[in-house]
Amino acid sequence: MGPAKVAVPSPNDFLQKHSKEPKLAPKKKEEDGKKLLPLSVPQRTYRPVIRIKKNFIIKNAVAVIRGVPKKPRPFCVDTRQGDKYPLEPSGLVPKYIKKKNYGVTPKYVTRRNEEIKREEEEYEASVLEQLKKKAMKTLSDEERTNILKISDNWPGYSLDLFTYPQHYYGDLEYVLIPHGIIVDRTERLAKDIMQDLGDNDIVVLCVLKGGYKFCADLVEHIKNLSRNSERFISMKVDFVRLKSYHNDQSMQDMQIMGGDDLSKLAGKNVLIVEDIVGTGRTMKVLLNNIEKYKPKMIKVASLLVKRTSRPDGYRPDYYGFEIPDLFVVGYALDYNEHFRDLNHICVINDHGKTKYRV
Repeated sequence: MGPAKVAVPSPNDFLQKHSKEPKLAPKKKEEDGKKLLPLSVPQRTYRPVIRIKKNFIIKNAVAVIRGVPKKPRPFCVDTRQGDKYPLEPSGLVPKYIKKKNYGVTPKYVTRRNEEIKREEEEYEASVLEQLKKKAMKTLSDEERTNILKISDNWPGYSLDLFTYPQHYYGDLEYVLIPHGIIVDRTERLAKDIMQDLGDNDIVVLCVLKGGYKFCADLVEHIKNLSRNSERFISMKVDFVRLKSYHNDQSMQDMQIMGGDDLSKLAGKNVLIVEDIVGTGRTMKVLLNNIEKYKPKMIKVASLLVKRTSRPDGYRPDYYGFEIPDLFVVGYALDYNEHFRDLNHICVINDHGKTKYRV
């Protein structure tokens, strides 16, 4: 075959390192006339010529002679440790109270306070306006009476919604007035009595036995209001017992038992507390007996007022609820001394009447 006919490249033409990088132009040789002279260092014996005609020595001497001498800087010395420190920044010098504007509220603070006060007034005005829009309607005496009146067709509350003594299971028809509503209404009656009889000494005459629980709660609410009010009521409590029912029937003759000497009621403010007013005949008899001793004032508060077919036209001064002509028990109201331990006011059924009949 023979040798190759193509010429073999020279090794000098092979790729070399950094051969493709751009090369800087070669430095031009500086001309001899433009060469920088080397830095010269002055000799130790060199004395420069200063052409200043001012005599600072004389000038400084004149300034010292004519100048105002500086006041000595006050120092405070701690005698216990011997430390010395400047008096002015120590806080012992009353330099702030000597200022012209000392004690004067800055204008920006006054302006900010006015803005805050104006914003608070606008907010309070808006809140009052909203409250007026949402405020509850003020009830008249007639409207309040209608609300407190329980209608004849009121179905009552189911016994399953409340807890009551187990030995009364099967003896009750339904709950007429729950205990919580009784407590709230009693507190409102105490407030009304406080407004009418405040700043007076009164004798509370509790009618036993049915009225003892209502009387105790009413007196306690009056005491709480009296403690937290400017008006004060001084109360003495006495008890009297009336017997006007046999089983569930009202008797013609009423018996008055117990109580201290009623002659002590002469000239006193008397508040009679009763559990329930039916025909009003019983209360009229009691009032006639008390009026013989000429008390200064007589007021009657009853928890319940019953609508009967034989009303006597009497209405107590304060009462909690007006109920239909039903025989109710609970909240110290009894049926032959039973059901006094029942918190709610309930309607007794026929089984309960038969069970506890005497």
